[in-house]
Amino acid sequence: MRLNRFVPAMYLTSCLSAAGLLHAQLAKPPVAPVQTAVDTYYGQKVEDPYRSMENQKDPAVIAWMKAQADYTRAVLDSMPGRKAFAAKMETYMNAAEYTISDVQLGGKYTFYRKRKQGQNLAALYVREGTGKAERLLFDPNKFDTGTSHISLDQYTPSWDGKYVLIATSPGGSEDMTAHIFKTATGEQLPESLERFEGASFSEDGETVYYIQLRKLAPGAPASDKYKRNKTLAHKIGTDVSADQAVFGYDVVPGIKIAEEEFGFVLFWPGSPYALGIVGTVLPANEVYIAPASAIGTKTGWKKVAGYEDNVTEFDLAGNDLYLVTFKDASNGKILRVPAADPDLSKAEVVVPASDAVLKAGLGQSILHPAKDALYILETEAGIGEALRLSYQPGSKPQAIALPFDGGVDDVVTDPTEPGALIDMASWTKPGDYYRYDPATSTSVAMGLEPESAIDPTDFVSEERRATAPDGTQIPLSIVYKKGTRLDGSNPTALIGYGAYGDVWKPGFSRRYSEWIERGGILAVAHVRGGGEFGEAWHLAGQKLTKPNTWRDFIASAQYLIDHKYTSTPKLGIWSQSAGWILIGRAVTERPDLFGAAVDGVPCSDMLRFETGENGPVNAPEFGSVATEDGFKGLYEMSAYAHVKAGTNCPAILVTAGANDPRVDPWQGAKMAARLQAATASGKPILFRVNYDAGHGLTDTVSQQVSDWTDIFTFFLWQFGEKDFQPQALKP
Repeated sequence: MRLNRFVPAMYLTSCLSAAGLLHAQLAKPPVAPVQTAVDTYYGQKVEDPYRSMENQKDPAVIAWMKAQADYTRAVLDSMPGRKAFAAKMETYMNAAEYTISDVQLGGKYTFYRKRKQGQNLAALYVREGTGKAERLLFDPNKFDTGTSHISLDQYTPSWDGKYVLIATSPGGSEDMTAHIFKTATGEQLPESLERFEGASFSEDGETVYYIQLRKLAPGAPASDKYKRNKTLAHKIGTDVSADQAVFGYDVVPGIKIAEEEFGFVLFWPGSPYALGIVGTVLPANEVYIAPASAIGTKTGWKKVAGYEDNVTEFDLAGNDLYLVTFKDASNGKILRVPAADPDLSKAEVVVPASDAVLKAGLGQSILHPAKDALYILETEAGIGEALRLSYQPGSKPQAIALPFDGGVDDVVTDPTEPGALIDMASWTKPGDYYRYDPATSTSVAMGLEPESAIDPTDFVSEERRATAPDGTQIPLSIVYKKGTRLDGSNPTALIGYGAYGDVWKPGFSRRYSEWIERGGILAVAHVRGGGEFGEAWHLAGQKLTKPNTWRDFIASAQYLIDHKYTSTPKLGIWSQSAGWILIGRAVTERPDLFGAAVDGVPCSDMLRFETGENGPVNAPEFGSVATEDGFKGLYEMSAYAHVKAGTNCPAILVTAGANDPRVDPWQGAKMAARLQAATASGKPILFRVNYDAGHGLTDTVSQQVSDWTDIFTFFLWQFGEKDFQPQALKP
């Protein structure tokens, strides 16, 4: 089990209308003033010409960002073909009567997010058993004004399903407040959990153990935002003012938790034990165990694993503790130890290391305990597979036969019920949830996802390998329409990520459908820094080895060109967040290779990342300027620091979310300003700001349609397609 982490973000004012800016010749946005700061790191001077943009409350900075955003909006909206492209994309997004996601189980209840055709946001529904009708529990659409929205960031049912905790935030900020609902009636209880980051329920479901960020004093540095957090116990039905800290920073004697670490507790039904987990953004954790009855006393904790044991996941099944470890196993292995005496030196290896990797996507779990067995999600070259491991001594893991040619995207179980739900996915076919019955070893579609009237049937996918400069073979997934001629003329979007050990698994997305239907190619480069081939693959693209990430990407782009999928003038590249390290450094290292690039909510100035809200806790993944090696790694991966004046840059669209809690908006602002000043190509460098969005994780459907239309039509503009030449730029 893993716990998703969320961090709050700065909330900026709404955007000025761009309606008045569009005319026959659009005035250029203002040039950013240069106010150079010079930092010296270990004897090396580094210039930062746009340091002033880090003050997001400065009226001059706000005005510059709004002018840039208005200009970009006017230019993109003036493409003759944009409206039709967006309409077609919206048709694909609403092709099905409804869509289902994020299925969870709790006792006799099945919970899921459901977005009905035409709705902007998915609502939370519940179904009791298999024969009863679904019921609406929470609908965020009621709060959507068209200019601002409330996001349903996460929800957590109690083990018996009696309660469900729902966390929301304004405008994609992930600045969450959690509310508790009674599942049977939909009644919302009066208590609210503020500065919320995540939670687990006690075995009996009557106590919520939640991570709460501390309340910062006025004027506190942004980088203090979620340091020194604590886990509090809240008894349902009581006043939150009585909640007591039971774990976290400076709470449990003998358990030292650093300022930037998270500490939380987890419980499982049927087990008399609880786990205390200490971790960072890295996969490895420290693991402690104690009798569940002792948690409130802050005593009885016993250390099971330290960071050196490289334990990434954990689950309790009765009196047994299961652990995924990558120590001496690059792809991972699964151990079992008695919870009463969890000595790792005596642990039983129940799933040995193999070619399969015990990693999945960010926030996804590998271990899923059910009543009958432990179900396991593993990947091989990024393709998900499901295993069943009986709890009986001496049992061996058995692969679960899949109902169609594809991969497993997720597994869902209830520790009190046998079997599992298996979420299937592929690049070319919408998936569904299948209920696996261990008694018959069969999987039956639950029918949660309805048939779509226009789901494409003529998409094909290929798995290829590109050769990196050091000879490493880089997996490359390619999707296109049947009959596409590989003559180098195809519009192509190449995407990638390569951070945190994340595995980019196959998945069908209607957001790509119009691009592919009109003859475009979509390619995914599985670069180092991800986890497709285990922890070694992650470490080979991290910190001082990070250059492998963008050089793998460059090699993937070259493969597409050499094999006539596309050519430089028709090749667009995209990523966001930590993925801009990959895109930004690919552009600054090989600006001649790409026709266009989209820089989504980017980590651009890595030397200054630690000064932002989300920076300190990410130092374990990227490094810190507090050490010389940390500086060297961060400098090398900082695209902002490698922008050179006079470079013939490709066209670049930079984006930012005004409420982004993960990457500060000034990161994109600084990058756009520096690129605009540096480029000599005459190609556009645009900066788009979404003032009702954060990092993009909880965007409305209309925002997704707009954002992805911007990406694809920006590419088509640069590829020379006549219907996508902005009229606002005509003389």
